[in-house]
This record gives sequence, structure tokens and C-alpha cells, in this order.
Amino acid sequence: MNNNNLHTVLMIEDDPGDSLLIKEMLEQQECKARIVNVERLSEGICFLQQNHCDVVLLDMNLPDSSGLSTMTRLLDAAPTTPIVVLTGLSDESFGIESLKSGAQDYLVKGDIDGRVLKRSIFYAVERKKLEIALKQTRDLFERQARIDYLTGIYNRLMFTELLEAELQRARRYGSELSLIMFDLDHFKNINDTHGHNMGDHVLKEIAKLVSDTIRAHDIISRWGGEEFMLLAPKTDFHQAAILAEKLRVLFETHDFSDGLQVTASFGVTQFRGDDHADSFTARADEAMYMAKQNGRNRIETM
Repeated sequence: MNNNNLHTVLMIEDDPGDSLLIKEMLEQQECKARIVNVERLSEGICFLQQNHCDVVLLDMNLPDSSGLSTMTRLLDAAPTTPIVVLTGLSDESFGIESLKSGAQDYLVKGDIDGRVLKRSIFYAVERKKLEIALKQTRDLFERQARIDYLTGIYNRLMFTELLEAELQRARRYGSELSLIMFDLDHFKNINDTHGHNMGDHVLKEIAKLVSDTIRAHDIISRWGGEEFMLLAPKTDFHQAAILAEKLRVLFETHDFSDGLQVTASFGVTQFRGDDHADSFTARADEAMYMAKQNGRNRIETM
């Protein structure tokens, strides 16, 4: 990137002499960008809220803001816009602190020349691009670590973390907490008869049906294969059984594709005072196994 690729440079600077000097430097470096100058932070924020800007040249001391809060307020308003902080010789320490707070670079006004300014703007824009790309990658990895790749609901690892938190809450406040475990009946037959693509479709459809039915604070997870866990805070044993029955009927009557019907077997249990994660999930698993043994497409409670 060079300065000719810039479209808009916003300069938030209240000193007319400094503003003119910086504009002249940019012109000498054959910068073809539109240079917008405002004297107050509030004006700069307003401009950024309504216009695209490639980079901001920010004076740290303005009529309506001074010190580090000037930079942090601007960053809060425009988190994706690169910022080059302008400081005086007496407040260079603010420039260093601004880098720690999120600015891409800082320049001491008395030391600026055209080449330094051009280089600073170039690196500020490129660093911001890299920063955004790294954040997107990090967010993607964090999401992949928590979300089941196929169904888009929580995976077992994330569910285990959330379960621990809900167990602690139930112990502390004596609140009710119920767990529903269900397994799709004869799921292997679906894969063998209709193919694995149809099996994947069924799993995704099940996750969607449950997600559309439960409350916002209920937690649905793919436990493994065709097994799912549903954690229902502030829900007693009987309420959880009613929810399980609602889901059982929903699955049984849903047309998954060209008349394909799918059923599930459910195990329901409620938190007991001496429960830990393993005992709680094991009891739900045992109840679900009983439902399988007793004919499938049914609910058993423990």
C-alpha cells in the first residue's frame, strides 16, 4: 500500500499551524487522499460514524478531551480504524501508553517529517489489517473449540464447562436443575439405508428443532454421534419430563425428508444435592438406556 491508495485521512488537531504543516507533508508525499481536519474529538467521532476513513491522525490534547481517554474514546467509537497518535515533546509518554491501549503508532510533532509521516501511516494501516485478521482467526478458533462442526450447537467440551457452572449455581442457591439425554433410535439404519448425507441432515434438523423449542437459557449440546444433552436450569423433574415428551412427539411427527421419520429415546433426571457432573450425566444416561431397553421412542426418568 502507498499513500495514493488512501481515500480519506481524518486529522483531529486543534492547532492550525500543526494542521497546516501535516497537510503540506502529505501533499509533498503525493498523497491524493481527502484530508479532513476537525478540532474536537466529538466532531471526529461524528465524522467516523457517518464516513469511511482509512486512518486517523489524533492529537492527544483537544478542547473537549485530553490524555489517554482521547485515544480510548476514539477507539471505542471506531474500533476498526487505525489510529496514529500525535504528541508534543512534553507528553511523549502518552504516546507510548496509547500503543498499549490500541493505537497503531505515535509521532512526536517536533520530530515529524514527510517520510516519517508516510511510513507511520503505511504501517498503521497494515498493522490494523493484521490485527483484524488475527482477531477473526482467533474468534474462529474459539468458536470451533466450543461449537459442534456439523449441527452448530455446543459440543461436549463446551457443554461440560457450562454444566459445571450450572451445578455450582444449583448448589449455591438451591435452585432446580434438570438434565435430558436423548439418543436417536436406529440411527445406523438411516446412514445405511439413506446414506451419510441424509444422516448428517437428520442431525442438523434435530439440533434446529430443539433449538427452536427450548428457552433461551436452556443449553443443548451434541454429546457424541447421535446422542444429545439438554440442560434445563430452574426446571424440576416433572417440567423436564414434559419438555422431553414435547420433543419426543416433535421428532416422531416431523418429516425429515420425503416421509422419513425419526424417533428418539429420552432419559430425564434432576439434580441432587450430592451430584457432581459425572453422577448427574451417568444417571441421565442410565435412564436413556432404560428407554432403549423398554422399546425406544419413549421417556424414562430416574
